Amino acid sequence: MNLTLKRMLQCLTVVAGVFAFTATAEQTWWGVKDAFENADGGTNGMLIAEYKATGIESSGVWSTNYLWLAAETDASKIVTNDTARADYDGIEPITDPAANELVLELATEGNTLTRHVIDDSSTGRTFSAASPVYVDTLIKFTPSEDTPTISNDVKIAVYVNVNSNLVVYHGTETGSVHSVFDKKISPNAWKRLTIKLNADGATYWCSIYLDSDELTHPNANGDEHNLFLTAASGNVLNAVAFQGTGYVDELVVSDAADLGDHVGIVLTLSWDTGILSVTTNNVAVENNGTVPNGAAIAITAKDWYKVAAVTGAAFSPELTEPAKSASGTVTAATNTNVAITSAVNTGITAMGSNTVNGAKLAAWAITNNKSESDVQANATDWYDEYLLNIAPSEEPATIAITSITLGVDTATIDVVAAASTAVDFASINGTLNIYAAEDLVTGFGTTPVATLLLTFTPANNTNTVVVPLTSGNFIKAKIE
Repeated sequence: MNLTLKRMLQCLTVVAGVFAFTATAEQTWWGVKDAFENADGGTNGMLIAEYKATGIESSGVWSTNYLWLAAETDASKIVTNDTARADYDGIEPITDPAANELVLELATEGNTLTRHVIDDSSTGRTFSAASPVYVDTLIKFTPSEDTPTISNDVKIAVYVNVNSNLVVYHGTETGSVHSVFDKKISPNAWKRLTIKLNADGATYWCSIYLDSDELTHPNANGDEHNLFLTAASGNVLNAVAFQGTGYVDELVVSDAADLGDHVGIVLTLSWDTGILSVTTNNVAVENNGTVPNGAAIAITAKDWYKVAAVTGAAFSPELTEPAKSASGTVTAATNTNVAITSAVNTGITAMGSNTVNGAKLAAWAITNNKSESDVQANATDWYDEYLLNIAPSEEPATIAITSITLGVDTATIDVVAAASTAVDFASINGTLNIYAAEDLVTGFGTTPVATLLLTFTPANNTNTVVVPLTSGNFIKAKIE
C-alpha cells in the first residue's frame, strides 16, 4: 500500500469491507503501531530508516531488521509536531499514546518509502470477509501539482490535487480511475485516514473514512457507492508506502479501528425539485435520498430563485444569506432529516434603464417561463408587458381611454387595455396614473392628478376613474 503526500498519498494495496461501519472492538492484532515517540524508539531528528531498526545475529553475522525501508537519498525523519497536530481533537488511531510530541516528516526525494507489515514473524497480512484489515493514520496532505503516475501494483491511492480536492485512485469493473471528491482539504489541517480492507473470493474492495466519515463516490460500488474496488488484485497487505513530502503520525495496521459512535450516520435530504438541484461529487442526489455524515454537497437554484437555508444539520461554511448556489459539508450527531429551502430572487430590480420591483419581476418571469438572461436581453421590448402583467408579445402592449363623461368640476373616464384582453387591472405590476393639462404645448407635467392603485377591482375589466378638471381639460392615462 502506498500513502503519498505531496505528489500523492498512495494508499493501501487492498480494500475494505462490505459492512455497515460502526464503532469497532479493540485491536487484538497489530501489524504496525508507529507513534514515532520516544517511548517506542523515536527521537527528534532521527532518520526514518533508523526507527525501530533492530540488529539480528545469525552464526556470528549481524544484520539489521529494517521495518522502514528507505532509499539512500530519502531524507524523511522524525520531528516535533506542530500546533495543528497538537490541537487535533478527533479520535486518534493510537488511543493510548505515551506522548504526542513527535511526527514523521516525509521527504522521499523521488523515491518510495516503505513500511513493512508484519504478521507474527512473516511479512504481510491476509484479509477476508471474516478477518478484515484496517490501515489507520493521521496525515497532513500537501496538494499535488500534477496527476501522479501510479504503478500497476498499487491497489488504492489517496492524494489531494492542485485544487485542494481529495482524490482516490482505485479500480472499477472497467479499469482504474482517479475519483475526485467535492471535499476540500486544507494543507494546514491534520486528517485521520482509515481504510478497511476486505475480500469476497476474487473481489477486493475497501471502505475509506476521512475523520471517521465514510467516503462515497459514484465510481464506487454498492448501493451507497461506498465500496472502492482495488486497482490491483490480491488479498495480502504487505506494506504501506509513501512518496513525496508531507507529515504522518500514528500509523497503524490492525484488525480493528475506533471510528466513534457517529460512524454510519446517514442524512436524508429534501428540497423542492422544481427549484433546486443537489449533487455530491458532481453526481445528482435524489430528493429524499441519503448522503453519509460529513458529505460535501453542492446546491444550485434555478433562475429567479436562491438557496435560502439548510436546516436539520450543520452546514459548513454556514449559509448566512440566500445565494444562487451553496457548497459545503453537512454533519449531524445522529441520523436525521435535512431540509434545503429556497426563496424567490428579488435582487434583480432593473429592466434596461427602468427600475422595477424585484419581487414582481421575478413573479412575472416565473409565470411566463422567462429566464433571467431572457429578461435582460429583451428588457426594453418586454417592459410594457411586465407593467401590464401579461405574457410578452410581438403586439404593442397599450391602454386606451374609451369614454369620457364631463361634469362641472370632474371628468369620468373609462380605461381599458387596447392590446390584450388578458390584462387584469387589479394585478398589474405598474400603477395606472392619470395626468391633466391646460394645453398640449405646456404639457401634462410629472404629477398625476389621479391614481389607480393595484387594490382597485374593476368591473368588466374597465377602469372608471374620476378626474378633477382643475388642472386642465386634456387627460392622459399612463401605466408606470
